[in-house]
Amino acid sequence: MNVKQAACLNCRKSKIKCRRTEGAPICERCQNVGIECIIPEFHIGRQKGVKNKRSGLEKAIYQVEEAIKKRKSDAATSQSTLQQLQQLLNEAQRDEDSNQNQNPDTSPASEVYPQASVNNLVGTSSDDQLAVEDVENPLQLLARASDLRIATPQSYNPSTASPEGRFNGSEQSAFLDVHHFFLPMKANPDQGSGLDPIDVGLVTKDEAEMLLQYFHKKLAHTRWGLDPLVHTLPFVRNRSAFLFTTLLAMTAIFLPETSALAKRLLLHRRFLAEQVITRKYRSVEIVLAFMVSIPWMPPGSHASDDDTSLYLATALSIALDLMLDKVITPSISFDQEVVRQIPKAECLHARKALAMDGFEDVDPNSEWGQRLLRRRERVWISLFVLERGVCLARGRSYCVPKTSLIQYCDKWHFNQYADAQDGPLISMAVLRRDLDDLFAEVRTRCDNYRLVEVGSKVAQEIDGSVESFFDSWSRAWPSVIADPESKSLPPYVEILVTHTRLSTYSMLLNHPSAPPEVKRSFRKSALSSALNVMRAAIQGESRLKSMPNNTVTMICFAASIALALSAPVPEGSGNKKSLAPSVRHLIEDTATVLERIGSTPIHRNGASVVYGRFLRVLVKQAPDIERMIRLPSHDPAPSSMAIPDLLSPSYKVNEALPENHTMGPDPISSYWPDTLDFSAMSYNEVNETVTNSDLFSTALLDLPWNDSNPLWTDWMNLPDFNFP
Repeated sequence: MNVKQAACLNCRKSKIKCRRTEGAPICERCQNVGIECIIPEFHIGRQKGVKNKRSGLEKAIYQVEEAIKKRKSDAATSQSTLQQLQQLLNEAQRDEDSNQNQNPDTSPASEVYPQASVNNLVGTSSDDQLAVEDVENPLQLLARASDLRIATPQSYNPSTASPEGRFNGSEQSAFLDVHHFFLPMKANPDQGSGLDPIDVGLVTKDEAEMLLQYFHKKLAHTRWGLDPLVHTLPFVRNRSAFLFTTLLAMTAIFLPETSALAKRLLLHRRFLAEQVITRKYRSVEIVLAFMVSIPWMPPGSHASDDDTSLYLATALSIALDLMLDKVITPSISFDQEVVRQIPKAECLHARKALAMDGFEDVDPNSEWGQRLLRRRERVWISLFVLERGVCLARGRSYCVPKTSLIQYCDKWHFNQYADAQDGPLISMAVLRRDLDDLFAEVRTRCDNYRLVEVGSKVAQEIDGSVESFFDSWSRAWPSVIADPESKSLPPYVEILVTHTRLSTYSMLLNHPSAPPEVKRSFRKSALSSALNVMRAAIQGESRLKSMPNNTVTMICFAASIALALSAPVPEGSGNKKSLAPSVRHLIEDTATVLERIGSTPIHRNGASVVYGRFLRVLVKQAPDIERMIRLPSHDPAPSSMAIPDLLSPSYKVNEALPENHTMGPDPISSYWPDTLDFSAMSYNEVNETVTNSDLFSTALLDLPWNDSNPLWTDWMNLPDFNFP
């Protein structure tokens, strides 16, 4: 017998027990009497002991009233307790009455937004009062509405609704479900069993403490985005197993005594990355973990066969979901004049940001609260710098937008809670941000060139714009990022800046509307910049032990350009001198440095080893000067003069060359007996040497850069992206 079934109308009328088997269409009494058995639908009534049908706010008020009545009948009850309960009840009723009397004709849609307090209205302009928050973001507007509806029960309170519009239990549940769907995004940290590397026995707590301290001391300058006062071992371990494992793994690959530990941690890091993507974990620390993984990622089977692009895309997606691109308000990192210029759609309130990260109980005005808020902005700026650098080095389109946080970040590092690495971070962010304007200006000047104009004058104007851009940056930032001991730029910063200059010149070499004088002028500038990139890498080897893959790509790019631009060309006077021997020796020295950095310690498995071998192949297969001499001086440059016959199938990039490997007798040494040692020169000496050389003749003016050969990449067309 089913105890939860409705009695038929006949048994209910006779007030006797209705007996019927489960699923039977007629009960025993109706069957015996021979009458029609009408069974209504089963309706769950109140449970035994329930004496009211109230719920929500109505139930809470009723309980307070009942408590007061009971307390009044008890003479021994404290009068203070009664007064407190009565005061709470009166305040609740007054607030409810005032809201109803204030705007009795309020539409349901207007109930979404609570009335602003008087304190919030003080100092607010009329324009701000007319603004509607999140009106530019439809989903965020829905999230805001849902958040406020759930926080204000009177929007669906049965006591204030008409009898026809009252919700029953199921309708109220459906109401909450649909609005929970549009709630604002909140962090979903990667926590649980089998994730923490200490809990699973991969590393001890003492080892983890040692590795994390080493990262903050030795590697933080290479991968910006962390604050050592925030990202301590307890904080990182509690917030993200992925970031915790990544920091330990990336540190272990640089210590000789942690070879086995590094292997275990790297495998666990890859497992956690897959879990984060599959289970859709989201947090600020997960974005950091993807960013920390990129600089020292081991090489794949192909130059593009690593997870850099996947990690960047995933980090960007999570960062946008968590609104890391927003400016936190009220802000202590930006002047109030600047904040007033930022659209409301690009701002995020401090309390909302902390609540989104799971720090609802943290005061945003405290030091800890401010550091947590700045960590959000720091991660977005670091992601912008990293993504722009990767795209510039690999010739890919940009994805991270230049938001207001990037546009106004020039003084972000001037803050009492700033980290020592915030200055270098902002310097690179400003350089990457303003580079787009420089590219656009130079392209526009070339596109507006007319035949009636003097090409040399256009070249001078463009050169002035380029020099003004880099001089302005050099005057503003070296004092912030210079090495306090040597009073000079760190080698990795010098490489980044010089590579940026090289990218600008490379764009001019291939721009279709650039005047011939511009192309000829900037070939020398491109060669000198390429040589200076390699010179900085060789001279700064001792401080480049943690060289990231992005910097390796930049150096290899510079070597390829230098090798092509220094191709020996017979001059009209019959003088066969060329910079090619000196450039090739510099490239070989650079290859040695890259191989040494990528294989130290022995378990490092750095991508720079592959790039170093690649440079040796380029040098070995470069054109011989003897073949170039036989060309008639009046013939045009051969179509493959850039790197002709560069790729022979008999050589593989991944094959290790013997340590005692030599290039054989140099067929061009007799034409330039005194090889220049570029690696021992200064920046200005390299520029002067290239400028005074008669290397760039008219024969090289139309030298093609887009030959179809197996080793060619899109590096020479880097700035062709993101411009109409």
